Amino acid sequence: MVLYPVLVLERTYLPVTIFSHKKAFLLELLNKCEVLQHYSTVKLKSPSRDYPAPLVIRIPVLLKHWRNSSPTRRAVFIRDNFTCAYCGKIVKDNEATIDHVLPKSRGGEWKWENLVTCCSECNQKKGGRTPEEAGMKLLYRPKKPTGFELAINKWKGRFNREFLEALALYGVKVGEEAV
Repeated sequence: MVLYPVLVLERTYLPVTIFSHKKAFLLELLNKCEVLQHYSTVKLKSPSRDYPAPLVIRIPVLLKHWRNSSPTRRAVFIRDNFTCAYCGKIVKDNEATIDHVLPKSRGGEWKWENLVTCCSECNQKKGGRTPEEAGMKLLYRPKKPTGFELAINKWKGRFNREFLEALALYGVKVGEEAV
């Protein structure tokens, strides 16, 4: 089953996350959101008729749990695009490990700013040392992502032309360039 991304805006029209077109359609049916734009090519089919799939929705009352998300293994991998923070290797889900930049044995905490995705080779090489002590360099500084950054990374491989145009309309940059 193909799921299409839907841009979700808060009441001030700022992007906050991405839902699937089916979840957005359900919110539309329950009158929980305002649909600002529909896909021109994607339809939801019922036995009696076709419905246009939402592309951009606005939710007037939106919980702010995206802003206070705590790190999970999966969320760290998504934030880092499944890329090792030391060698840049793309790692599969089952090969990825979490590395504490400041090791747990030295008081390193489970916080966004101290966790990076790591391949098993680099994780073994670093061991219980800091990157400096192990002679390794971080390719980027880990930081707490916004919920929208996590959503962008999670959906990145499934963007289509219409969705990219909607992102550009609301000033969202994907990667280095504006869409």
